[in-house]
Amino acid sequence: MSEPTIYDVARTAGVSPSTVSRALQGKDRVSEKTRAKVFEASSRLGFTASKEASRLRSGKTRRIALILGNYLAGWYSSELSEGVYSALSLCGYDLLSYRVANMEQRERFFASMPVKRNADAVIISSFTLSDQEGQVLHTLGVPIVSVNTMHLNDNYSNASIGIDELGTLQGVIHQLAAIGHQRIAFIRRDYINTDFVWDADQRVKGYYLGMEKADLVVPQGYEISLPYSTDAGKIAVGKILSLNPRPTAICCISDELAICLVHELRHYGIRVPEDISVMGFDDLDLAGPLGISSVRHEPRIYGRTAGQMAISLAKGEHLNQDRQIVDTAVILRETVGPVPQEKTA
Repeated sequence: MSEPTIYDVARTAGVSPSTVSRALQGKDRVSEKTRAKVFEASSRLGFTASKEASRLRSGKTRRIALILGNYLAGWYSSELSEGVYSALSLCGYDLLSYRVANMEQRERFFASMPVKRNADAVIISSFTLSDQEGQVLHTLGVPIVSVNTMHLNDNYSNASIGIDELGTLQGVIHQLAAIGHQRIAFIRRDYINTDFVWDADQRVKGYYLGMEKADLVVPQGYEISLPYSTDAGKIAVGKILSLNPRPTAICCISDELAICLVHELRHYGIRVPEDISVMGFDDLDLAGPLGISSVRHEPRIYGRTAGQMAISLAKGEHLNQDRQIVDTAVILRETVGPVPQEKTA
């Protein structure tokens, strides 16, 4: 049986061969409905366009590099990657993923620069670049899109998208204060990579700014740091019980910590939210069924937008908005309630 041709794809999809060519190359003037028909017909027939031949003709690789400053299996990284991939695959682009989860990997990456001549654009996720690293990437001559670096150094980026970590945490503190909470603690993870500056770390700064804005004092010990351990929840409860005065509300840097904390508090007879309210961050799929109050943001959605930005910039197109702040939402569930009434003698 002979190999399928572009004419076979055109006939199956009910379009012209030139439309098939434009759709597979991700060019404009092809509707998303038509593009989907072409990809479906190509898949059904087993037709594969030669991307290498297209690269040689155009000087473009039709690849976008995603540099993740975290482990690939984490919730945020996997959701973001899925969003970027969905945008790229729709336009016939390939995704190159690189992980720089520690300083050794980071130094090796920027020393070897595996993206050199292999990508038409680069997406950086969630950590700040040093001036040297930014200059190295800049010498590639390809567009750089930053994700969740709103309060970090993205001077080398051509575009950026992400949430406002500082403003979001200030909003959380404002809502807790509005229902009477004044003694609000914050739980974060230990800083295991001190050479990295992560955007999520700005949540701690947002907590302090929110407390200051609400004219609330942060007593000593109210910023609680926990190790990456299966006993994190138990350690957190031990630290909370040692505090005097005890907090009436606790903000956690992630839902993973909030879920562990709520479980351990209830295990030790501390009622949530009657005695202590708990707020998470991320709104994981488990947060709803478990009743965890959380901050919702959707990295899959803004990952898709980052992919679209990268493709447009790679084509030399102008972006209508090169700095986008994504909305977040505070979702109050069963783990947040009014401040408990002080017991009188």
